[in-house]
This record gives sequence, structure tokens and C-alpha cells, in this order.
Amino acid sequence: MIINKALSFSNILLESIRWQKLSITIFWFMLMAAIMGISESVKCLDCIGKDCMGAFCEGDYCLLGTYAPRWGTIEWGEPRIVKGCISGKMLENDIRSHCESADEDGEDLFTCFCDKDYCNNDKAVRRLEITPVNLVTCVCSGAHCKGNTCIGEMCSYVVNHRTKKSEQGCVNASVPLIERRSMGSCMIPPITGAMHHTVSKDPHALLATESCVCGTDYCNSEKPEVTIPEKMKCKTFVTLEAMGTTVTSKNTTCTGEFCFKAIIKSKIGHMTEYKTMGCASFLDGAELAEELQPVGCAKFDSEKVDVETCFQTNDKRAIGRARANQESVIPRKSKSGSRKQPQKTEKRPPLKPKMEVEYEDEEEQEENEDEENEENEKQEAEVKEESGEDQNEEEEKEEEEEKEEKNDDSKVGKNNKNNKVEVVESSTADFIFERPTEPPIPDDSNVTLVTVFVLLIILILVTGAIWKFKLHQRLFRSSYDTVAGG
Repeated sequence: MIINKALSFSNILLESIRWQKLSITIFWFMLMAAIMGISESVKCLDCIGKDCMGAFCEGDYCLLGTYAPRWGTIEWGEPRIVKGCISGKMLENDIRSHCESADEDGEDLFTCFCDKDYCNNDKAVRRLEITPVNLVTCVCSGAHCKGNTCIGEMCSYVVNHRTKKSEQGCVNASVPLIERRSMGSCMIPPITGAMHHTVSKDPHALLATESCVCGTDYCNSEKPEVTIPEKMKCKTFVTLEAMGTTVTSKNTTCTGEFCFKAIIKSKIGHMTEYKTMGCASFLDGAELAEELQPVGCAKFDSEKVDVETCFQTNDKRAIGRARANQESVIPRKSKSGSRKQPQKTEKRPPLKPKMEVEYEDEEEQEENEDEENEENEKQEAEVKEESGEDQNEEEEKEEEEEKEEKNDDSKVGKNNKNNKVEVVESSTADFIFERPTEPPIPDDSNVTLVTVFVLLIILILVTGAIWKFKLHQRLFRSSYDTVAGG
């Protein structure tokens, strides 16, 4: 009888241990499901066209962009609006939902980022914040130019080091993401097929072609010079598939600040595939797009266009420079009932009215400036004399006030002192000191807290289970000893 009771007691203990393990397993699966739910990717429209509605894809963010199949200055198809998903470690963790437009009214949208399901449809993007992007005026020189200047999204300076031929002009973004990361750099070979104008005809010539793109007015009047150290040795090659023909260059090497890779696959136009690897070095002060990180890979998936780009470097200083120059956004106050239009930090000087210089006008302007400087000096001298007289009068007044204060009561004296302090404070100039630009610190605090919290819960549960298991063992041992008469 006693043995049966002992066996039943042990069975109960074993059942309790099994239920404890089962509860821990269930809790773990529920926790993992919750974490997976938090990091769940968004669903986006995956189609071609402004008002398209078709299949969908999943990624970190939704994107509306433009794709233009170009080879140099040759257009192998009409530019199209493409919608799809973007993902990858090159993307920032908290990209703001917004659109970029060439006009302040936001009618001509060419790029949109958002983080909600199906937010890249035409109606949804119209409700996003609009950021106007200023076009730049560039020097234009070469067979493709119609005048001495042109207007576009970027200025370019392209040189073929083998033939010594060079051209200047404008470049517009032709592929999602890629030009966004390469802005403000010099590349060998060009990272897309739209950056070499007419200095190269085939992929073999691109290996000796350097393309520099910048984003300020007339920044391509001379070849931009790279002043930073170039420590990365990179492989270079170009593969082009167009109109059923594939041409691949030989493999060589180059030296730069970053190594890059780009793959563009398209069913739009005659250019089916463009693949390249090379090196890129950024100009002093070149801005990094707010949506991107200095290194990593990013991928765009769409119905007929797939784009992938990667930037890598072992130079930590290069990464620090890129982060320090990352683009920031200044929110602008908007009227009630209107959409907010954040303004990007000014990175372009005011437009120059003329490209050609007239020397006679310059001489006249210099004479006028000299006369104005003389007049300004006279005015400054008069102001100094007046200020000196005012200072003497103020000193006399202060002496008289001090004499009066000695005869007055202590309360009046205190009031007069307070008044003097107010006068002195009002006359002192206010200075605003800005801290030097530093690389932004990645905000991983929430992830760290969640991880620590999860680990603590698991540790507590495991400790409790072990303690209960040992307790049950002790109880079982004591009951066994009692039955055995120990």
C-alpha cells in the first residue's frame, strides 16, 4: 500500500515537471512569434506605371521610383515609373515616409519611400510628405550638348584615360537606389550605363573610364579632385546584355575609398542586364543620402526591374566621413490643411546668372565696389565717433547715479542695482555655439532593451524550473526513505 502511494506521488511529480517544460516551450514559441510579428516586412505593390495595380512583394520598405534604360546618351526605351520593395543592410532602420519632387507643388514625383502595406499606390503617395529637390545648372561640353550649360539632377565630368577624351554634362537618376548612393563620387567604371555620355562605346572602354558626379551648380567646370586617402583595392569588370547580345570586359583592379557592385536586370527597353564592379572615392563634403548607410547591400524588387547594389570598405575613417556628412532634413512649418513639406539641408549655392564672363563689366563692378568700400569705411568711422561720445555720456551718467545711490536707502540701492544688471544684460550680445558635426549614433537602444528583457525572462523561467525539479527530487527521495523505513 505504501509502495503504491509512493509510486503515485512520483508520477504526480513527473507530470508536474512535464507540464512545466511544456509551459516553458509554449511561452518561448509565443515570444518568438511576437518578435517575428514586430519585425514583419511590409507588403508593397509590384508593378509598372503610375496607376498600376497588380502583384505585390514583401520587403523592409515600399518604393516608387523611375527607371530609364540608357546607354550613355542613347535611350533604349521610355522612362517608366516602377513600384516595388527595397530591403538590405544598406538601408537605415528608420527611413521616414516621404516623396521627392522636382516641383514645390508635388505633382512631378520621382521617388517615394514608405513603411505601410501597399503605401506606394498613387493615392497613398499623394498623402506623404513632399520634399522639393532643386535641380542644378552644369557646364556642358561634348557631342551630346545643345548649349554651354544644361540643367539636371547631377553634374558629371567623364574622362576616358585611354583616349584622353573628356566630356561634361548633366545626369538624371535612371535606376532606383544606385545613383542615390554614388552622388558626390568619382567611379571607375561608371556604376550605371547612363554616366559616360559618348566617351566610351562598349564595356571594354568603360574599364578605363572615370565618371565623377556632383550636386552643386557648375561643380563640373573642372575635373573634381579626390583628396581623401584611397586604401581599397577592388576588382573591376563590366557586363552588358542588350538586344540579345552579351559583352563582357576583362577583369582588372582599381584603388578607391569604397568597392562597389551593381546588378541591374530589366525587361523594359533593349538593355536586359548591366553588371559591374569597381571602386568609388567621394569628394570632400559629399552628402550621404538620409535613407542609406555607408556600407552594406540594398536590393529593389519589382515586376520587370531588379536592382542590387553594394558598397564595402575596411577603412573605418571612410565610414566615419560618410556618416558625418549624412543628409539631414529641416521640417518646414506648413499652413493648416496642407501637407508638410520638409526641406533638405541646403547643399547648393545660388544659381550663377551667366556662364560666360564679360571683362568690361567686371572692371566696372570692381570700380563700383571700391567706391562702396570707401563710403562704408567713412560711415564706420562716423559710427565709431558717435559710439565713443555715447560711451562718455554713459560713463558720466553712471558716476552721477553712483553718487545718488550712496545717499538713498538700501532698498532703493538694491532696485538700482537690479536695473543696472538688466541694462548690462540687455546690452550684451548673444552667441550661439554649434557643436561640430559628428557621425550619428545608431539607435539600437530599443532592440537592446527587448533582448535583455527576453534573456532575463528566460533565465528566470529556467532557474525556476531547475529549482522545482530539484525540490521534487528531494520530496521523492524523502518519501522513498520514509517508505523504506530510512
